[in-house]
Amino acid sequence: MGIIGGDILKSKYDSDYYWENIVKKDKSDNPFAADPITEESVFFHGVIVNCHGQSYERWLHFPNNDALFGFLNYVFVSMAFFAFLSKETEFLVQGNLDEMLDIMTDSEKCNRKDLIPEMREFSSQIRELWNCDGENCFDELKRFLVDYNDQWNKGLELFSYIDVFKSPLELGKFMVDSYENSEETDISMLEDQLGVTKGEWLNICSTVYENDFMKRKFTEILNNKIKDSL
Repeated sequence: MGIIGGDILKSKYDSDYYWENIVKKDKSDNPFAADPITEESVFFHGVIVNCHGQSYERWLHFPNNDALFGFLNYVFVSMAFFAFLSKETEFLVQGNLDEMLDIMTDSEKCNRKDLIPEMREFSSQIRELWNCDGENCFDELKRFLVDYNDQWNKGLELFSYIDVFKSPLELGKFMVDSYENSEETDISMLEDQLGVTKGEWLNICSTVYENDFMKRKFTEILNNKIKDSL
């Protein structure tokens, strides 16, 4: 716990300074790629699509819930909301979500100021995530994401959505189910992408915490081979 600007911070991840350093080191795309996966790790899939500009998609792992909350506030949601508000088509890391919304409130570059009050509600919900404890944190995050996806994943030209997973196996099963249940994909497409069969992939995911080789294999696949939107 620390104090910055008179505010008590519950975590080092709730800090402009921390995330500014991540961005300066050009690590915001995958800030914890080199960190080992542990049983406290959580997993993230986030998408922002602008059909007239860029698309952003990442599969990431975080050392704990706090690190993911920080990433949502200082990187992903801030970037997504900026994309909804701005006339720009390039996705750029904007920093603290509340500060970005303050700037856009008075900016001539903002073409959807009507969205800002609702975005502030989502920002407040992210802030509340820092106050939850233990097992409740991930459940609260899941509830937040239901609201986020309902609101921001309904546009045809610009949309965003997030999936989170509590374990490698939950992530692995999600990917398999998504490819098997889609009319546009089949499991062979996933196998080609990952470089392993469905059975091998699920075995890797189920043994991450027990086997160092499988942990390295899972991390390598997550960081380097999962590319396509589901």
